[in-house]
Amino acid sequence: MCSINGLLVISEEDILNTSIRSFKKFADTLGGVVYEDPWKAGGHNGLSSAENPQIPELALDRVKLLRKYMNEVGLEKTPIIMAGGVWNLTEYEDWLENPEVGPIAFQFGTRPILTTENPVPDSWKKRLLTLKDGDVFLNKFSPTGFYSSAVNNNFIKNLQQRSERQINFTKVATDELNYGLKLGARQRIFYISPQDREKVESWRNDNFTEHMITPDSTLIFVTKKEHDQIITDQVNCMGCLKSCKFSNWSTNNEDYSTHNKPDPRSFCIQKTLQDIAHYGDVDNELMFAGHNAFRFQQDPFYKNNFIPTTKQLIQRILQGL
Repeated sequence: MCSINGLLVISEEDILNTSIRSFKKFADTLGGVVYEDPWKAGGHNGLSSAENPQIPELALDRVKLLRKYMNEVGLEKTPIIMAGGVWNLTEYEDWLENPEVGPIAFQFGTRPILTTENPVPDSWKKRLLTLKDGDVFLNKFSPTGFYSSAVNNNFIKNLQQRSERQINFTKVATDELNYGLKLGARQRIFYISPQDREKVESWRNDNFTEHMITPDSTLIFVTKKEHDQIITDQVNCMGCLKSCKFSNWSTNNEDYSTHNKPDPRSFCIQKTLQDIAHYGDVDNELMFAGHNAFRFQQDPFYKNNFIPTTKQLIQRILQGL
């Protein structure tokens, strides 16, 4: 839960813990509460450990629950701002003037990207016009530890494949992990299963010759180029996150360490977001998008790759379309 410019951004976990009650004293000053649908919004999503990322829940039911708690603490007149997956207002007719929903507003996040005034690179806009249903999906590669919604491009596929080239190991032989594999310049011995030995040989024959250790006591195998890039990115870390899976460097602690092992299965999020914003490589950088982005291709408003002005988009939204 956090407060931004007088708006309270809340997750389902906050609702279940009823911690919104602690904001009772701000009933007169709170401008609104943003409910972001974690199964449809783009970017990082507030899924809690109690929720199944593979089983979406109805936003209307969850907003009704949120309103119930808000009413109990004197926030019945404070609007809820529905965010995530909002495409047009026609689809929300049963939300309007609904006493179980109360005052409601809607946030459009994905559609305004595809306007002539939006500063994202043209390559980003063109890619949005080509997306199909399922091209945006939840993943948990982010160094933040949160699920996020991104376009399934080469960047994401590489992260998936990196994690698939993964085996368990121990430093001391066990009944199951009893094959001693020598790796690296120092020929250190890692004990793996005899079955995984064949996988390693196959990966190394495909030029995935470098091994990297994960915090979960597993080994992943990458190319020499990828290995060197991961190390470089970790060395160049600016400590932008208090707790980053990809790096163990932090500006928030006295010893400048998160005290965690860096995870090579993740990535430097600051670097890739800067790169896609400035250079527009929508195939090889992280490209956030809402799950309804595929609707650009289906909506007749965008026929023949039409990109509206912001004024034209607002006029369209005001019509409920």
